[in-house]
Amino acid sequence: MSEENAQPEQAAEKTKKAEKAAGKEAKKEEPQGPAYTGYDADFFVTPQDLLNAVGKLDQAGFFLEDVSCVDMQEGFQMVYHFDRFDQPGRVGIRVMISKENPEVPSIYDIYPGAAWHERECFDFFGVRFKGHPNLLPLLLAPDHDGPPPLLKEESALKDLHQIYPDRAHSPVSADSQEFIQAITNCSNKPSRDQS
Repeated sequence: MSEENAQPEQAAEKTKKAEKAAGKEAKKEEPQGPAYTGYDADFFVTPQDLLNAVGKLDQAGFFLEDVSCVDMQEGFQMVYHFDRFDQPGRVGIRVMISKENPEVPSIYDIYPGAAWHERECFDFFGVRFKGHPNLLPLLLAPDHDGPPPLLKEESALKDLHQIYPDRAHSPVSADSQEFIQAITNCSNKPSRDQS
């Protein structure tokens, strides 16, 4: 090894030894998120029960991660993901709505950060969010008069059983024991700071 190459290695080794002596060993970053924690609850709810479900998540300390829309054979699937800063785990809420009347309640009053997510779904899929305070185009030109740009061709649409072959697709009530228990399980996990 040349003297030129040895100097950076020796300096790095000295730094490690000095940090170790000072008790400042580099902490390993622990993996986070539902893939690591193993807790990821996912539910279908009806449009009428969406605000009830979202309200329960808000009361339990969850924050809104995202809102998205999927064009499917059965209609549009609205997907909402919620997480917590202090606990590992994630809860997903899915709502099926028809393409003939693509409307779902806005969650803006519970999570104001949903405003832009909902406007994006309005732009790209034509989904209307009842109660949204400013449902105007976000990315498309205000005079856009064509079809929503992310609608799929009929031949590209998949049905629920193709996408989720091993799970139930029936909506659960936000007041059901199953839903309440999932929120409780996620809320009672040890915090990231305690582990």
